[in-house]
This record gives sequence, C-alpha cells and structure tokens, in this order.
Amino acid sequence: MRAYDPGKIGCYAGWRRYENNPVIGERIGEVSDAMVLPVGDKYHMYYTHRFLKKILVAVCENALDFRPFAEDGVTDENTESKAYVIGNTFYSDGGDYGYSLIRRPELKWEAAVCQPFVLFAKGKYHMFYTGKRYDAVSDDYDRAVIGHATGNNAINWMASRTPVLEPDCLWEHNAVCYPCVIYDEKESLFKMWYSAGDIEKPLAIGYAVSPDGDNWTKVSENPIMKNDKSVLEKERVGACHVVKTEEGYLMFYTAWQDAFKARICMAKSEDGIHNWIRHSSNPIVSGGQFGAWDVEAVYRPVVLKKDNKWICYYTGCARGNKRIGALIHQGMELGL
Repeated sequence: MRAYDPGKIGCYAGWRRYENNPVIGERIGEVSDAMVLPVGDKYHMYYTHRFLKKILVAVCENALDFRPFAEDGVTDENTESKAYVIGNTFYSDGGDYGYSLIRRPELKWEAAVCQPFVLFAKGKYHMFYTGKRYDAVSDDYDRAVIGHATGNNAINWMASRTPVLEPDCLWEHNAVCYPCVIYDEKESLFKMWYSAGDIEKPLAIGYAVSPDGDNWTKVSENPIMKNDKSVLEKERVGACHVVKTEEGYLMFYTAWQDAFKARICMAKSEDGIHNWIRHSSNPIVSGGQFGAWDVEAVYRPVVLKKDNKWICYYTGCARGNKRIGALIHQGMELGL
C-alpha cells in the first residue's frame, strides 16, 4: 500500500511542500511575495506585509525556519516601529516586526511598497520593489511602478525619489510590478523581468536592461512571455523568478487559470527573451490539500539553490488570506 504523504499533494516533477509550512504564518498578519538572499552566515527573507503596506525582513540560518520578529526577542504582544527615514535613506534596527523598507506617501507613487527583489551586485545590495499610487476617489490603487534602493548591509536602504520603471507601453496599462533582477557579470548589465498589465494580477511578462540599475531600457514594446491559451494559463501569466544557468535561463512563473486559481509553472529559454519552452509536467505546484492554508492559489515563486537542492518560496492563499510557504526539490536536475 502506498504511504499517504500530504506534503506531495498538488506537487509534481519531484517537488514537495516543506513540513513546517507556512514559514511566515498568521501571527504576523497577512503576508506575501517572499524573496530570500544569503547575507553572511544567515538568510534574509524580504516580504510584503499587506496591511502595513511595508516590506519586512525575517532571518534564519537554514533558509527554512525564519524568525519574523526582531533578533532581540520582541514578540507580537509588544510591537512598535523602529524604522525611520532621513532624506532618502531608510534606517532600521530590524524593528519589532523586522521592518526593512517603509513607504513614503508624500511621494504619491509610494502609498504602498511591496513585492521586493534583492540582490548583491557591483559591491552593494540592491532592492527593487513595487510602489503603488492611491486614488482617494476610487478608494483603491490606480498605478504601480518599480523603485530602486541600495545599501551596504542589506538592512538600511537609500532609495531613489523617482521610479526607475513605469508603465508606458500599451500592454502594460497602469502597472509594472513584480520585478526580478539579475546582474550579468560578463555583459556588465542588470537584467529585469517584470510583470505588467494589472496591479494585482498582471497579464504578462516584460523585459528590460540597465547598466546601473537606475536607467532602464525595455527591449520590446510587447511582452516577452504571455499566456499560451491553455486551460492552465487561460487568463494570464506573471510574477516570475528567472535564474541564469549554463544552458540559458530558467523561469519559475505564475499561471492564472481564472481570477482565483493560480499555479506555479516552469519554462526555459536560451536567451531569456525568446522561445520559452514550458515544463512537460506543468504545473509543478498546485493548491494544497482540502482545507489547507494554500488550497486556493499558489503564486509568486522565488527559488534558492542550497545543499544540492532547490528551495522555492511562494505565496499561498485560502479564504482570501495570504501566507508564505516553501517547497523543496532534492537534486539539481529539474527535468526541463
């Protein structure tokens, strides 16, 4: 008789759910959009707090068991912000909730900050993130752009007062969001894959390049990847993470079947722009078991290589509540 393994429900192509999911749960509120980066001998997880409209950071040593509160042991019974701004620099000692980047509402385009992507390049840390503009008449966000902040220690950030990428192509409508950035040492070039077309659920994926992280050129006025009209991708694709490999580029992305059903998929391309080939086992991850915290939708994948395995961090949703979980794939071969 085959053993029942709840960690493999909705997982394919060798993936499984981490047994201690969610790694950031309901204690801290509604969270999403995790991005993990090795910093020294620890791992930093940068993520969105949806109610506070800020970017937070959690820390751990094994890339899985994150501590979402400050290192000095402050708990959720005694919380207050310890983050502040002087000029364009955000200072934080971690904060009770691990504040990393707080919004600047006076700039209009930063009524909320979210969807961080952090990397180390050219001797410093870079955070690319989405800033949203709030419209009082509609009582909703009406525009999304991408900002850029830099820092020497992955904690305190100096952010530009203007966006570095804005929606100016017809297909992008009123939003560019979900930045994924790598720095290509050989080409001395920052490369960004971003989503666009809708503030909350983007329609497709675009691509831009920059010599410095601030001045970007869109390679095409059209998306470099869009839905293939299959049932899986019937409505849209977006919220991706691209990894450069020896063979080319590997993309983990979100496929939306409809307004509520999202799954995690994979594709590859030789140049990171054209001819994306989907994984034959797509989706690699679907919703969890009945009643689970991620039963309705899984999306915004970000991956990390560690100890001959892949770890994929993702946002899961159930009953409208969003949490952050992890997936594990033993071995480097992904079957694509």
